[in-house]
Amino acid sequence: MSLFKKILGSKENKEEQTANKEQHIASDDEISWMTDSRRETLSICRQAGFRPANWLPTQFDKKLRPAIEIASRLNAIKALVLWLMVPEEHLPSEEILNFVETNRLQDLMSDEEKAILSLSRDDEEARNTIGWKFENAWPLAWYFGYEEPDIHGEMMTAERMQDIIANYTCPLEGSVKEWLSQHPTAIAAEDVSKKEDLFYCLHNAVRSAQLGSDTVPDGFHPIANGGVIHERRHSLTWMLSDGTPWDETDLST
Repeated sequence: MSLFKKILGSKENKEEQTANKEQHIASDDEISWMTDSRRETLSICRQAGFRPANWLPTQFDKKLRPAIEIASRLNAIKALVLWLMVPEEHLPSEEILNFVETNRLQDLMSDEEKAILSLSRDDEEARNTIGWKFENAWPLAWYFGYEEPDIHGEMMTAERMQDIIANYTCPLEGSVKEWLSQHPTAIAAEDVSKKEDLFYCLHNAVRSAQLGSDTVPDGFHPIANGGVIHERRHSLTWMLSDGTPWDETDLST
């Protein structure tokens, strides 16, 4: 799937958005399925300048994936980032590949991601897109104690990613399972659900802006900043999509 199609959505998504724009927009009090949690989410969005639709369905019964899968996904991203961003002379390929194989991290990678580990370590094209993996990593690291993912769409800095790799992932010589036993999450499933709902609503506002609506803050770029929201939402929704592969995560809005 191309980056722009991934961010902008499919033709079906666009048709759905167009149809929804024509619907009567009721007040929050008129929405029969509006929950207190969704009211809180909408309030956070609006205070930040985002204007998602208030009629979006609420789904708070999603099943959280096992922590080992979340940890493995985070460490799979670590391996991909190290492969492209750290020169061979500073980190031999064998160390990264052994880390991936020993911990079966390839099981948490898409086919496209697995192919990265066959590329040259200095592949410029792959390096230019690896930054999106930074955005995927932030919500996963949050689950293991890192700060809450930002909602304003600013791209993650290299310094943040370095902090996550150094302090919130398993050492290359270690076992992810053992690391997890020493770093249990303090985040409850309910908190993940609320955070995912927040990014779901933010993503809706982003998609609407990409279709021409005035639904994001001034200065917010629907593609660049919107892509950040999209990627962070991807991780959160995947975390609550037990049994669903990364590439098949439902990111509809």
